[in-house]
Amino acid sequence: MIARIVNISKKVLGNPLVLLFVLLVVTEFIYKICLKEYWHFFKISAALKLLLQVFFVIQIARNSLLKLWPVVLLTVIFMLGQLGWVPFDLLKKNALFLDRYLYVILALIYVTTITDVKKYYPFFFKVFEVFMIVNSILIFVGFIFELNLFNTYYGYGKRFGVNGLILRSGAGTYIYWIALFYYATECFLLKKNKWMAFVIVFLASLLLGTKAMFLGIVFIAMYIWILKKGYKNKWHWLLITCVAVLSILFFTDILVWAMSKSDALNAVYQERGLFSAMVSLRDQHLLEELLPLVQEKWTWRNYLFGGGYDMHYRSQFGVLDLLYFFGILGTAVYFFIFWKLFVTFKINTVTTIFLIGTFILMAFSANFFYETMMAFYLVLIKGYFETRNDYYETI
Repeated sequence: MIARIVNISKKVLGNPLVLLFVLLVVTEFIYKICLKEYWHFFKISAALKLLLQVFFVIQIARNSLLKLWPVVLLTVIFMLGQLGWVPFDLLKKNALFLDRYLYVILALIYVTTITDVKKYYPFFFKVFEVFMIVNSILIFVGFIFELNLFNTYYGYGKRFGVNGLILRSGAGTYIYWIALFYYATECFLLKKNKWMAFVIVFLASLLLGTKAMFLGIVFIAMYIWILKKGYKNKWHWLLITCVAVLSILFFTDILVWAMSKSDALNAVYQERGLFSAMVSLRDQHLLEELLPLVQEKWTWRNYLFGGGYDMHYRSQFGVLDLLYFFGILGTAVYFFIFWKLFVTFKINTVTTIFLIGTFILMAFSANFFYETMMAFYLVLIKGYFETRNDYYETI
């Protein structure tokens, strides 16, 4: 037993992707405990993130200084949208958001500096699978025993949701979206015997309590339907038509019933209506704060390079927040850089479905690009597509 633990420890320490992933998972959970106990000052997760960024920059610079051009370019665009517009204190606050947006870029560049990185992926996948099973079991435990520590939202009973070791609700949605896509591909396309894990992760995803997760599950169902060539079956089309008609007829009633099961969402529904409850008041931020600010105060420089104003006014819709922060030109540059670094795999039916689903989830949710943990889940799925693309059959 001890020999096995020592062997696993050596494998973790010898695999940079797994080592960083484990460190991030552990520190985020420790910070989650701190938040639940109101020890907000103990920012272990932020400290590790800062150390990792310094490490990334050093490693990238050692490999090739030219690889840092995306970071330099995005920083220049940020400065063009900020300098001369905001006081120094606000500039420092906005620079923290820039730091978050750059983190995923730095992580993706760092991976390109690892020699023969593909040899590290198989163990990374195994650790990811173990984490997803353990976290899903903890979600069930938290749900059954009503443990506040594993809740998605702070303050037990205010809003339903259990996410286990994961710190933030938005990250939980994206992580389980990636996990479900991973297991669906393993089971339905690559024909691997991982059905039990897929079911466990699927059931756990239903308990996250985030509305975006249900949208992700719809995409997973569509993905499986395409993999199984359900579009060739006329009875499938008949069933889909019936479901679509019933959904349209009873959509509002079902949503109102679902909202009534959450005190927080029901209060928003009663006060501001169904749409506000569906998007968790993001429409309020958009219509009452962000759009008036843009209409009244933005100039051509803001439209090109970004806000220059307090990020408090962001809408928490992913794409709109990116536009608010970087402007039209800056957002185009950010998406171009992200695409070049992330989409290093073949574009086919499988990867196209993943990219479309991810974009839609990101567009209607917050924190995709500046969620620390997301960087290594993106590294994982990127590596998964790179190493599995040769096995994909024509769909």
